[in-house]
Amino acid sequence: MSGKLCITNGKLVLPGRIEPGKALLIDKGKISSIGGGPVKGCKVLDAKGLFISPGFIDIHVHGIFADRAAGLDTSDLGEMCRRLAKHGVTGFLATTVSLPPSMLLKTVRIVRDFINENPGTNLLGIHFEGPFVNPLVSGAQNRKYISTFTLRAMKDVFSMGKGIVKAVTFAPEVKSGMRLLKALKARGIKPFIGHSTAGYGEVEAAAAKGATHITHLFNAMPPFHHREPGLIGAALTIDRMTADIIADGVHVDPATVKLAFEAKGPDNIILISDAIGDGKKAFMLGGLKVRVKGKEARLVNGKLAGSVIGLNDAVRNMMKFTGVSLPGAVGMASLNPARVLGVEKRKGSLSVGKDADVVIFDKDLKIKHTIIKGKIWN
Repeated sequence: MSGKLCITNGKLVLPGRIEPGKALLIDKGKISSIGGGPVKGCKVLDAKGLFISPGFIDIHVHGIFADRAAGLDTSDLGEMCRRLAKHGVTGFLATTVSLPPSMLLKTVRIVRDFINENPGTNLLGIHFEGPFVNPLVSGAQNRKYISTFTLRAMKDVFSMGKGIVKAVTFAPEVKSGMRLLKALKARGIKPFIGHSTAGYGEVEAAAAKGATHITHLFNAMPPFHHREPGLIGAALTIDRMTADIIADGVHVDPATVKLAFEAKGPDNIILISDAIGDGKKAFMLGGLKVRVKGKEARLVNGKLAGSVIGLNDAVRNMMKFTGVSLPGAVGMASLNPARVLGVEKRKGSLSVGKDADVVIFDKDLKIKHTIIKGKIWN
């Protein structure tokens, strides 16, 4: 946590509007005032007419977790944090794929230790994508690791992961799916529905029990059908449901992204990167080989296996695909994910008293500065 910092000469991106000419004052890692000028003893950062925005929060990003989740060390996690900061990410959930509980336990241990040793990190915790999903829509998940939930198998993971495991993507329709939902809610872990063939009624039942968020809408779920709207229909029509989406133009056609936006509105869509790897052209994902070609990452059998975009790219694409304003698109990558995680009182917007998580970018969403809890990272 650093001292006083004043960001001047920029355009503040606030909910629903852009306000030029106002300064942002940061003190002890928090936003202390908006609108005034520099005060005595503060460092001044000239934004040079660029946009000053709340930092982005990526609730679904694999990164180097893709190929060596259980074999990470602190230097690996540090590198992941730096890579994401270059894309304006000031908070993220390191996301696993389906793995045995013993390997999940190892990831929890290393992430817990890293966060304890690095209080200024942008790593907020872990998102388990699996292993309690439906193998019929496994996507790029390794089916041999998909399993049925038992509390006995996950007891140590939940115990060590208290406060670290923030979300779990699961399928409510599989055996013990609703039992898992109950266990997650009891522990304050956010239940996300994904890699699921749940019918509309099953989603309604899960939503009534607290599972109100959908993982990567349209991907790893049956297509919409007019007589069985299923998970997609539930996501688009149940008002309390939120959904995240991969706006890379590959996983979901731009017209379909616009459809989701028109149905849900700007407050219920969350942008994710679902990014995998560390820049290499070939690597392993939960024991499955992935190749990257151009803007696509695929398994050797041709299945899509995550994206190769940054969250700033998703914000730019969302504006292009839907016509949403910059503040609206930024909100989908900042305040909306903060709400999903229940941290909107601390993060997600430029508001006095919140963490000083700030990103400065140009009109093309190219990141110039990322500030995490008042510290300038780049």
